[in-house]
Amino acid sequence: MTSQSKYDVWGQATRNNPHPLYRQMRENDPVFRVIDGMGQTVWFFTRYDDSVSILKDKRSIKNPRKSLSVDVLQKRFGIDPNADNNNQSMWDVVNLHMLNQDPPDHTRLRGIVHKAFTPQRVRDLQPRIEQIASDLLDAMAHKSDGDLVEDFAFPLPITVIAEMLGIPVKDRDRFRKWTSAILSGDMSSMEMIMEFVQYMNAMIELRHEEDTGDILSALVRVEDNGQTLDHMELLSMIFLLLVAGHETTVNLIANGMLDLLQHPDQFEMLRKNPDLTNQAIEEMLRYNGPVDGTTNRWASDDMEWRDGHVIKAGDVLIPLLLAADRDPDVFDDPETFDITRNPNPHIAFGHGIHFCLGAPLARMEGNIAISQLIDRFPNLSLNIDPAKIKRGNSLLLHTLSALPISYQ
Repeated sequence: MTSQSKYDVWGQATRNNPHPLYRQMRENDPVFRVIDGMGQTVWFFTRYDDSVSILKDKRSIKNPRKSLSVDVLQKRFGIDPNADNNNQSMWDVVNLHMLNQDPPDHTRLRGIVHKAFTPQRVRDLQPRIEQIASDLLDAMAHKSDGDLVEDFAFPLPITVIAEMLGIPVKDRDRFRKWTSAILSGDMSSMEMIMEFVQYMNAMIELRHEEDTGDILSALVRVEDNGQTLDHMELLSMIFLLLVAGHETTVNLIANGMLDLLQHPDQFEMLRKNPDLTNQAIEEMLRYNGPVDGTTNRWASDDMEWRDGHVIKAGDVLIPLLLAADRDPDVFDDPETFDITRNPNPHIAFGHGIHFCLGAPLARMEGNIAISQLIDRFPNLSLNIDPAKIKRGNSLLLHTLSALPISYQ
């Protein structure tokens, strides 16, 4: 929610198709300030160079409690870092992961998690991902049409990440409800957080007793220079892996297929030239990537930005990745969906120290999903007027609510 603004960034019409508004912002107000409904100053960045600069700037921080002065915390957030009510709370369960930390905490956490989430562990998943995709497509072959999100784009990555964590099949639908509720940011989701914590506490206890060979067992045991994850960090990291491990890949597959179906020439080119799949995935990430705006960053100090903008310590900083990835100063003909685009220096996975650790897995899943889908169903077509397609209301995730498709 925002106070009255020149640009309705949060409005549902923008959420359904943010690109026209982002183009206006990039051309007329590339660094734009708004006061949100909570009275917080938020800066949006729509140009590529500005977005990359914010993602790399050490003054652009992820944990305001640890990095802002006591004065700013009290004045801007009403937080007293020394008060008892700022001790670890249930909300810390979903916020103590590395994405919400700055060095040296981020460096320590990423080093530990990287040892569990190794490139070899990801590469070893390829045969299993191919089998999961094939099984889903077998089920789809018995239908003439359906919802690609429900039938394929969601179950593929949630099955992969659940298997990686060792979550039993019968419990996987519960994780979708938990993550959706928690991501909503509504305080009513506290009950969902408690259910998630209770469930994962039992899973962690089992892994302490027995190494079952999954990534959860690895996270319980991994150490880097004698450092390990404490219990709250472990819970928070599991939540991050669940969200980043399926929500973003769902969006990559669904958005990518929508773009292909709206550009039949590109669909046909890819069908005839499957060796273009890697390039096609990169263009899907650029053109309609899975993440819209980044998670919140805060200015640790007053910052003078270009064109006379003065950012105050404690202000929220949000690079809009979808806008940056259509910046004509970086991409030739950026409004054109071109699966042969090369080079393609998009920032769909972020930039700098918080670059997505799961990017190799997302790319692999996207490659397998798109290539198998097109190979199995070469006559795919949309079953809905594109103008009626709805997206979620999140500024973070660029999500399709559904994607009605004819499979035959």
